[in-house]
Amino acid sequence: MQGEAGEAIRVNEWLETATSNRFHLVVFVLLFLLITMDGYDLYVYGAAIPLLMRSFGMSAAQAGVIGSAASAGTLVGALLLGPLADRIGRRRAIIATTVLCCASMAGAGLSDGVAGFAFWRFMFGLGNGGMVPSIMALASEYFPRRRRATAVASISAGVSLGGMLGALLGLWLFPRYGWRPVFFLAAAPIMLVPLCARWLPEATGFLVRRGRLSELREYMSKARPAEPLPAGATLEVDRGTGKVPLGDVFRHGRLGSTLVLWVVYGVNLYVMYGFTIWLPKLVMDQGYSLARGLSFLLTLSIGSIIGSFAAGYIADRTGSRPTLVGCYIVSCVSVGLVGFTSDFWLLMLLVTLAGAGFNGAQNTVNAYIAPYYPPSMRSTGMGMCYGLGRLGAVFGPAMIGVLMSMHFSYKVTVMSIALPAIIPVIGVLTVQEKFGFSFNLKAEREAASGAK
Repeated sequence: MQGEAGEAIRVNEWLETATSNRFHLVVFVLLFLLITMDGYDLYVYGAAIPLLMRSFGMSAAQAGVIGSAASAGTLVGALLLGPLADRIGRRRAIIATTVLCCASMAGAGLSDGVAGFAFWRFMFGLGNGGMVPSIMALASEYFPRRRRATAVASISAGVSLGGMLGALLGLWLFPRYGWRPVFFLAAAPIMLVPLCARWLPEATGFLVRRGRLSELREYMSKARPAEPLPAGATLEVDRGTGKVPLGDVFRHGRLGSTLVLWVVYGVNLYVMYGFTIWLPKLVMDQGYSLARGLSFLLTLSIGSIIGSFAAGYIADRTGSRPTLVGCYIVSCVSVGLVGFTSDFWLLMLLVTLAGAGFNGAQNTVNAYIAPYYPPSMRSTGMGMCYGLGRLGAVFGPAMIGVLMSMHFSYKVTVMSIALPAIIPVIGVLTVQEKFGFSFNLKAEREAASGAK
């Protein structure tokens, strides 16, 4: 799509129809590494629960509440910082929240009591709630449409890589040095901040509103280096108003689907966080050692990575909706069956499938939701879904902790995690794709191509 001088070029279409190159690879690697913090935090807390309960004298119910503290912070951060990112720029928001996340994990490692530890967990969630939606929105805007689901799902697989690092470091450090060094190491991504400032692009709508058109042209040229961008071409982009467009998220037929997407997102996070955070403790209560409990967490991470890449690949070829339905069903069945066996190798298989199911779904739904909204409100739409959906991540660990404190059976506890996973299957089938921005853009392009 090479523009002539004086003609109008639709920026978002220019970016969506690009071919992947070095520019996309650099952006991918940076965003992937940043996302690893989210997974590291999730898995390392689950791995550390047995040690933290002894260190702080916590009950299972208290451990569950603290497990929900980061998710509560994420909810607040996503609702407040998601819309703010559309105003101040996504790159700036990503950098600021990365600094907050790193400082908070270091603060957790220094904590000497339950209250202090819970505070820093909440602060990590606050930063994470602003960072992740901006990352997903930026990736959805700059990666080519035909590779978007794979790219976003692969970036999201950083969660699983972070989880694997957390489990491996736990196996190595816990017996020797306790739980604190594992949290200190989570501050390492602070080293990515100068690289992000240098190499990450900025949201197109933000650049237009600020009059930074030369910078926008630079990014467009990097996205399609073989096609010169005429100096006189007029750039058309969804600008937005520059204000926090909360109400716009529900307009133009998006109300019903937006509410459904919140439920879908939240229930899957309920399953993911409830299962992941409590997995080591659950299997230890069945007679397994801490090392075996962490090995299950490592297996879960491996399954999550495989599921993330596989789901993204399948979604780009068959569509996101059928891929999501399949992932949610795998999640429901495999998590549920965990409660009906104590065989080590069968548990390993089921845990692997569970990780592939709910993480594959979560990473695919990120690529499904972001382009549903116009670029000007993409961080807002994604942030609201990510934030309100975190109610599931808040409720899951806390509820499982309460059930364990009340001495409910192992089967009942596991089934209370598994059965809600059928809700997203129903929900994703009711989303009205015809009202989505990217779906409309694709329809317009196909109509224009058919008219020629």
